[in-house]
Amino acid sequence: MRFLPFALILLSLPLCGQALAGQKSVTYFLDGARVEQELSAANGYVELPLPDNFAPGSLRVKPVSGGGVLRVELVSAQKERRRAGEIARLKERKAELQDRMAVLERREEIFSAAAKSQSGKAPRKTKANPDPLGSLQQGTDFALSQMESVYRSKRKCRNNLEEVERQLAAAAKGVAAARIWLAGGKARVSYLLQDERWTPCYDLRVSGEGSGELLLHAKLPRREKGVQYAVSRGTVAEAVKAQTVRGEYPTLSRYALQAVVGAEKGSPPSRLSFTAVEAGLPPGEGYLFWQGEYLGGGRFTGGGATEFSLAK
Repeated sequence: MRFLPFALILLSLPLCGQALAGQKSVTYFLDGARVEQELSAANGYVELPLPDNFAPGSLRVKPVSGGGVLRVELVSAQKERRRAGEIARLKERKAELQDRMAVLERREEIFSAAAKSQSGKAPRKTKANPDPLGSLQQGTDFALSQMESVYRSKRKCRNNLEEVERQLAAAAKGVAAARIWLAGGKARVSYLLQDERWTPCYDLRVSGEGSGELLLHAKLPRREKGVQYAVSRGTVAEAVKAQTVRGEYPTLSRYALQAVVGAEKGSPPSRLSFTAVEAGLPPGEGYLFWQGEYLGGGRFTGGGATEFSLAK
């Protein structure tokens, strides 16, 4: 019991290099995304894991509350401890699958030779083998069924091997972490993500009387709990002011559709014409709703559009 207080003291001490993460935010653009996060580190050091789609050269580290950034070091995937362990596991799995493939190829050779041997035998009727043709057929069928099983196993093994090779290539690629040394203990980091953006989607909702409304939605990629999300209608370079959003399919804005033609009462439309919508709206997918009924989708050209047609 006398050692318990000392153990509790040890457990209460911060781990060297452990990041204490503040509020994390992600802003989605039409061509990418920016992640921003405030970090605190004990003993002036923090190691920040970076995602697989981290954009090289985009990391920025800014001191907070009068502190300073002493040093930043980017760690390649193969040298980072967490990613190195994953790479080693994948390499071991690849070796196992290659061994399995070699065994299957050898089995294929054996059963292929057995099938040829059976088909090349001359049937001879004996007391021990009163039905030579039946025996030969039975042996041939067995060899062929075994070969069929080998083919299925090889196909499955080959697919697994290709998947492991794909994962291995992705795991060994790029930068896996940033090591940051701070004076003052706090910094705000930001970086860009490749191949991750928001997708513009439009609802065209019209009534039977020809009036309507255009809704702009943002279709978002994967989301994490506790992260604040925002959407910008421009590109990363344009840096258009972002709008805070909630949910995976938020509504960004609404516009009245003026002078809608093609939505005659009692006749579901496949094509609409209307007064030009607001300029500056990005192109995207459009979905037509008539009197609350979903009719289908098509391409919406964005700002200045005067018509919409369902895809055929």
